[in-house]
Amino acid sequence: MTPPIRAPRLRGRAFSLVELLVVIGIIAVLLGLLMPALSRAQQQAQQAACASNLRQVGLHLMMYANQSRGWLFPVGPWNPVTKRYGTLGYDPMLPREKRWPVYVFSPAVWNPPIMICPSDFEPREEHSYVLNEHLADKNVKASDSRAGELTSPEVVVMGEKITTQPDYYMERTEFNRVVEPYRHGAAYGSNYLYLDMHVSTTPPDEAKAGTDPWDPPLPPVEPH
Repeated sequence: MTPPIRAPRLRGRAFSLVELLVVIGIIAVLLGLLMPALSRAQQQAQQAACASNLRQVGLHLMMYANQSRGWLFPVGPWNPVTKRYGTLGYDPMLPREKRWPVYVFSPAVWNPPIMICPSDFEPREEHSYVLNEHLADKNVKASDSRAGELTSPEVVVMGEKITTQPDYYMERTEFNRVVEPYRHGAAYGSNYLYLDMHVSTTPPDEAKAGTDPWDPPLPPVEPH
């Protein structure tokens, strides 16, 4: 009697160590190529969200201006000695409930979420943006088409502050101390809200020209 013929067993062929290392190397190269692109995409998304926040803040400032004879933001009383307005910003003696966001946003709150840029991690006093107090010092109002030698699309109303700074206002010659020049990358700069209410990502030297047309030029800002 002829015995039954058995089918040969098929053995699975395993990867050799060299092949496994080649595959791992290819994956590492692909990840190396993709990570910068993914990181930049995340940066762009945060930059866009930050710009959207500034646009929304601009809408609130315009609503405030419509009810306040054109003043874009509350600044406090005029000081005849310093010949400047007071501020309703960071002051250890001033309650948070008296700071300018409370008078601008509805419902009244000192730290609305739109005052924080997604790229700004744990900003001091829970805000990422700083107002240009030069506008109050020079009586620039929301309806003005010019400020000094600049037109409204060139005049900065608000910019991004350095994370560790508590300031709500950028005062005279304070750009380098208060303003974050490169929040969205050395090639791009930071986001700024302008007097015509458009938002732009602007390098610091260009932005400084729009902060105070009356002050002397500030020294250049180096990337960090």
